[in-house]
Amino acid sequence: MNTALIVLFVTVGIMLLLLEIFFLPGLTISGIAGALFIGAAVWITFATYGSTTGLYTTFGIVVLFVLSLWIFIKAGVLEKAALKTEINSTVETEITKIKAGQTGIALSRLAPIGNAEIEGITIEVKSIDGFIDQNSEIEVISAEQGEVLVKLMNNE
Repeated sequence: MNTALIVLFVTVGIMLLLLEIFFLPGLTISGIAGALFIGAAVWITFATYGSTTGLYTTFGIVVLFVLSLWIFIKAGVLEKAALKTEINSTVETEITKIKAGQTGIALSRLAPIGNAEIEGITIEVKSIDGFIDQNSEIEVISAEQGEVLVKLMNNE
């Protein structure tokens, strides 16, 4: 009866640890329960069969766990569970409506980042000229990668 219990505890413990490692983020109840099941199996082995069998069982559990990890990875379980769809779309945002050459007004002091209104759109901008005072006329130099670069209008 004890041998069957030990085998059951080791099996459940290894399954819970694999679940913890590959599917559940962080330290969860699965990992703690898996460690407790394996610990209980080792304790029962030491208590029932003595220290020599207990050490062999502990070594066997470590080998079995490493072998389980290797089989789990080689079997491609993670590849089957992984999402392979690519998303190639973009989100329409206010910055996509801003183009180089458009003009606007600085709503706040650009030091060098601040808010501006360009073609009726209020957006955060970055000055390439350093500081620009509030209510100054500005021109868009570029609007890419989430950043709108502007310069002072009369600074040619």
